[in-house]
Amino acid sequence: MHVNTWPALILGTTLLTGAAFTTPADAQPSPATTAPVTLTLTRDGGHEAVVATGNAPAARPVELAAYATYSRDLPTVLLSRRVVTSDANGRFTTTLALAPAYFRGALVTVVARSVPDGPSATARISVTAPNDPAAADADPSDH
Repeated sequence: MHVNTWPALILGTTLLTGAAFTTPADAQPSPATTAPVTLTLTRDGGHEAVVATGNAPAARPVELAAYATYSRDLPTVLLSRRVVTSDANGRFTTTLALAPAYFRGALVTVVARSVPDGPSATARISVTAPNDPAAADADPSDH
């Protein structure tokens, strides 16, 4: 009678090398899914909007949510929510309208989050006029 030794050989090799099969619970997330999220806000000149740029895990959806804080006595207001996809290098950029946050001095907070459950980043900017002062803004009494 011939005894098949292949199963014992595979088991012995696995024990000697320390190799083992992993289950999803044991699996470590890949570096692409754990890359940090960064976020920078700049004003979009001439518009009531901000440009959000940053980095996130490559080729993954990123949710951006914009909130306005008008006063410590008023609740924070959700202005908009948008999902964009980072490029192959992990970069993203989008323009977020500030409507109805036209109140000068209001604080706009944008939260960028890699979805569905990845890292996030937050940035804040103060609402100002969409344009630099022009001739029509001058006080006639100054002349």
